[in-house]
Amino acid sequence: MFSMSPVALAAPLARDLLRHTLPEFEARAKTLPLSIQEINDALPEGGLPRGGVVELAAPRGLGRSTSIALSACASAQAEARLRGTSATAGAWCAWIDPSGSLFAPAVARAGVDLSRLLVARPPAEMLAKVAVRMAMSRAFAVLVIDVAGVPGAFGQGAVKGERSAPAAGRREEDLARWVNVVRKLALATEGSDGTILLLTDRQAARPMPLPVAMRLELEQVAEDRLMVRVAKDRRGRVTSPTPVVLGQRSKAERAAVSSEPRPALSRV
Repeated sequence: MFSMSPVALAAPLARDLLRHTLPEFEARAKTLPLSIQEINDALPEGGLPRGGVVELAAPRGLGRSTSIALSACASAQAEARLRGTSATAGAWCAWIDPSGSLFAPAVARAGVDLSRLLVARPPAEMLAKVAVRMAMSRAFAVLVIDVAGVPGAFGQGAVKGERSAPAAGRREEDLARWVNVVRKLALATEGSDGTILLLTDRQAARPMPLPVAMRLELEQVAEDRLMVRVAKDRRGRVTSPTPVVLGQRSKAERAAVSSEPRPALSRV
């Protein structure tokens, strides 16, 4: 039988006390802190904005944007359990994964409850429609849309410096369509407690910006070190690149975790 620790039992009381003693507590509730404190420290309000669309732009194949998105899911689920009782399940999160790159053991290692994670793998031509439908449902605390490897999404599919006029024209048309999609996503989540994360390829050509609440640019400079930059913020709080040192598991810890049996992802 599951039993709550004294710390968990005291948490709701501590939250009530904070609401009466710290006026800024409610303002902090408008953000979703990540389970990676080093990233929180680099963000203007100590977390990702709720009720908006956040773009995580990283070089394709880096994988750190996936880690941050998983951290957001784990944090939202933990927060839901903290607000409730011992019988409260974590919040539902969703991941739109058209390329099929999400790996269940890595998801579990990030602290995400797989039984409360819905994974959708639509064909590329249905990606926008599925994303908007899922956002409009407001059923998910975090909705991740991974388009980093989808040609044509957000102007992706070509490298910077390409001079082909027809190709550039097609990218601009695709991006213009996706600008409207992002506006629909923003309207769908506006005023809610949810957060929508777009995982994009930072190196892809971008003739125009996306109407997101925040754009985070990531660059890995060492195995355990990132440069994080707020390139766009709905309140104008753009930052210079900030070095972030990430903790690393020992080889023994990684081996122990990877050897544990893990449930499969729920897919649609």
